[in-house]
Amino acid sequence: MEKRYIKNIGTLTCEGQERMFQTTAAVVGAGGIGGFVIEGLARLGVKEIVVVDKDVFDETNLNRQVLSTVNNLGSPKVIEAERRVKEINPRVRFQSVSQKACLENLHDFLGETDYIFDATDNIEIRKELSKFVQDTDKVLIHGGCAGWYVQVTVITKHTPSIERLFRDASDQGAEKVLGNPVFAPMLTAALELSEFCKLVSGKGKPLAGKCLVVNLLTNEYRVFEF
Repeated sequence: MEKRYIKNIGTLTCEGQERMFQTTAAVVGAGGIGGFVIEGLARLGVKEIVVVDKDVFDETNLNRQVLSTVNNLGSPKVIEAERRVKEINPRVRFQSVSQKACLENLHDFLGETDYIFDATDNIEIRKELSKFVQDTDKVLIHGGCAGWYVQVTVITKHTPSIERLFRDASDQGAEKVLGNPVFAPMLTAALELSEFCKLVSGKGKPLAGKCLVVNLLTNEYRVFEF
């Protein structure tokens, strides 16, 4: 075991860390949530990270997106994500996809992945990711946030579609009204990564078919089936 992974052991176990080395994870969206997820995956030591995002950084990203700096405004997010991963952990393979994800192209770049992280801000793309994983027997780890509120769930072939969580939501979600300070995507990514570690290691009880909702204003954490 390389020294860089010693502090993972005890949580993951040696066997869990070995499985991590063989795991390919995709992150759809390299912004607020996605940037923290990408950073976490590189430090966990996955085999490969596939990042899907067609956008570039702009000044409005600086308040919450860990991959954005004043020096890379205008740069593609996938390029900066790759640079960051190589700085953290050069052994992790990286595949960048500078495209908008849609049902027609998902299999092209997600077909070989084991786990898919939903880090988008678009409900229709989330629904398409849900359909893709349920058709292909992969696993989707969904996270969303706005203002003081966070939600996380795990979608598999054997759980309800993510559409049940978004039946009454607008296309752009609550972020347009509530904003998104840095702590919300940071917490969302941490919860998504903990679900990922449970799934890879076989420990604990992942949120498959259940949704964790966090209200940071009142410090309430609630889990419900959907």
